[in-house]
Amino acid sequence: MRIQPAGRLGLFRQARHLIRGHIAEDPQLQEAYAAAAHIIHVFGRPAFYEISSRCNLKCEGCYYFDGDAHRHDEDPGRFDDGWATFLAQERARGVSMLYFLGAEPALEEERLVVASRYFKRGNVGTNGTRRLHSDIPFRISISAWAAGQAEDARLRGGAVLRKALRNYEGDERAIVLYTLNPYNIDEIPTMARACRDHGLPLTFNMWSPTTSLLDKLKSFTPNDDAFFRISTPEKSLMFSDDDLARVRDGLEQAIEDFPETVIYSSAYNRWSTRPGPLYEMNPESGIAEDCGSRIAGGFRYYGMDLRSQPVKCCTPAVDCNACRLYSGGWSSHFVPRPEQLAARSDFCQWLDMVLTIGRIFLRPEIDPEAFTAMPHKQMAMDFS
Repeated sequence: MRIQPAGRLGLFRQARHLIRGHIAEDPQLQEAYAAAAHIIHVFGRPAFYEISSRCNLKCEGCYYFDGDAHRHDEDPGRFDDGWATFLAQERARGVSMLYFLGAEPALEEERLVVASRYFKRGNVGTNGTRRLHSDIPFRISISAWAAGQAEDARLRGGAVLRKALRNYEGDERAIVLYTLNPYNIDEIPTMARACRDHGLPLTFNMWSPTTSLLDKLKSFTPNDDAFFRISTPEKSLMFSDDDLARVRDGLEQAIEDFPETVIYSSAYNRWSTRPGPLYEMNPESGIAEDCGSRIAGGFRYYGMDLRSQPVKCCTPAVDCNACRLYSGGWSSHFVPRPEQLAARSDFCQWLDMVLTIGRIFLRPEIDPEAFTAMPHKQMAMDFS
């Protein structure tokens, strides 16, 4: 089934036509597509909120503190007096998914408690050192950087994984987000076993450099005692093509070996580990033009002053050319690309990715419609 060139509207119509054709050919796909459509609808109007300017770690190349200084100016009075009113306005605006960001959102737990009175869906990115109150219903993404204590401390300025796993053991809100870099690829099985033993699902992120870190590497800036402690021009957390191949193979093996723990997609794994930039780059601005996390239209990013920020994406400090972050990567697949609809097997792989997104970010208690289809891995095998 060949896809002909067309304009944007034409591509949308063509995609809809092809999807209908695939479902007509195999009606069993309807259930999976309905679940995928619900997931895409939930993410239709997301917003990103910085709610904390404090952190108890110093991660190498921190996406928050390595950004523009003005983003971290907090006006506590706005949160004390205006947070609830602001959230009510956001609800009225039709925000469908909230991402709570910052340095360490768990250090501002009361702000999350207040947000839970206005929204039931959300994602909290945390290092896991503080267990959030059970009244907070949001998905909790626990950032993990290494399975061993020594490497954890080297990369983050403190060994916190064991504490995080204990804090959230068996917590149905939580998922571990393992940020891969060239030095921890071989620890994927160890991390998967640790998550399995603590009753926690596991998914993956890929370390990506900030523009500031890249500038420091180019200018041979001396290391400091904060967010540029270990990187040098000769040796940093940047991926080589060989590293990407190792990631791809390691994750594929983890998907196979830990099917009850690992929440990931083989199709996404292949896409995110291909050499070179993942996105179409604007040669003048150096910004990715087709990244799903671009702040545009109804998307908003709010700084600590609760004002909408004119930033490019949800992690504006990161260099687009080298970005492999899971946030932009997954969201870039909500709209199927032409090659993802060319054949029924391609369409099934796209469905697999969207269903995986649902399992990473959503909770079945709140969005049961996203979990009605058969397990994503089984669907990909049966229909490919």
